[in-house]
Amino acid sequence: MERIKVLHLITHLGAGGGLDNTLLTVKGLARDRYEVHLAAGELAAGEGYTDWKTRARECAEALFLFTDLQRPVHFRRDLRALRQLTDFIRDQNYQIVHTHCAKAGVLGRLAARRAGAPIVVHTFHSFSWQVARAFHASAWKKFLSSAKEWLYVAIERYVASFSDALITVSELNKREAMARNLAPPEKFVKIYSGIDMDRFAAGSTSRNKLCRKFGLNPDRPIIGTIGRLSTQKAPLDFVGAAKIILQHKPETQFIMAGDGPLAPEVRKAIRAEPGIRMLGFQHNVPEILAMLDVFALASLWEGLGRALTEAMIMNIPVAATSVDGVPELVTHKKTGLLSPPRNPARLAENIVWLLDHPEDACEMSAAARERVMPAFSAEWMVEQIEELYERLLVEKGVHSSRLVDYVY
Repeated sequence: MERIKVLHLITHLGAGGGLDNTLLTVKGLARDRYEVHLAAGELAAGEGYTDWKTRARECAEALFLFTDLQRPVHFRRDLRALRQLTDFIRDQNYQIVHTHCAKAGVLGRLAARRAGAPIVVHTFHSFSWQVARAFHASAWKKFLSSAKEWLYVAIERYVASFSDALITVSELNKREAMARNLAPPEKFVKIYSGIDMDRFAAGSTSRNKLCRKFGLNPDRPIIGTIGRLSTQKAPLDFVGAAKIILQHKPETQFIMAGDGPLAPEVRKAIRAEPGIRMLGFQHNVPEILAMLDVFALASLWEGLGRALTEAMIMNIPVAATSVDGVPELVTHKKTGLLSPPRNPARLAENIVWLLDHPEDACEMSAAARERVMPAFSAEWMVEQIEELYERLLVEKGVHSSRLVDYVY
């Protein structure tokens, strides 16, 4: 029987929550109903510290790479990528094109409609205009940021008109998208970004053994953060909070797992602070989380916060910034503690409170785990995406005999 042919298109295969979401979806889609391909662009020079091509090939039935599809804006290169993607989608005759992230979302949706793809879906892992919000240090930068934000919203509205469905990874992001009139409300659907629960189930490796592996003292508090060292994650705010805490609790240990463009600045900032350590990029995130007494997130923007979700699954108390979809996970004083972004002192205050109130922190972490466990499994995410595909296939009259049997 003929299967429905699906293309997932993402800007690049560098590490990140959007990529994890995409690969889990590609891997999990039912192969008896879907033929699933993956296409991606290339990381720009110096932009990434890892590339998941091998993992991508394991998840998809076919992987295609487009060197002209890159995150930085470049008019000629972007036009080439648009032409290449249009020809590719037309030649492959995909019935569903599902795009992820800003650049692939814009060029991919334009190409899909030009190529005549029957169904076009896009997932907002975060919003493009959130980048513009991060630079308000001066009146001139505020003006430029406002202009960029207006432009990004206008572009998203335009390409949303070519979309049959728009997925957000949190209810708060869905509300923001609708408030900005990106598309009619009926186009939006919230599907939480799934986690491989088996991978993040508490392992048998002891804290003592893990601490020895990373040169940490298991008898002293360990505070950690996990994520790309980029403007979005505000690693220097985490360092600022750590320095404040170390003045009063010098026995505390701080670790940062991840790499990225701000790594040199972070190294410079912690050079005289032996209590703060950079671990670099780590493949085994559950090992890092298993050592922590508190997980801290200093982000300036987040679709939802994948590392935050993973910490909650592993029953780690969390202190996070109240940005975008994060408050949907962290209810202040119930499933964790929240502080404003760009405020290391408040983040430090919350971390200290969790350390000083272990029983309350334990209650919060238990409530947090209960909050995320049923709603954030990869299987549930894929099931909801399949239901969306099948509804759109019926609405658009794109049937295969197997699909008709499945729906009816």
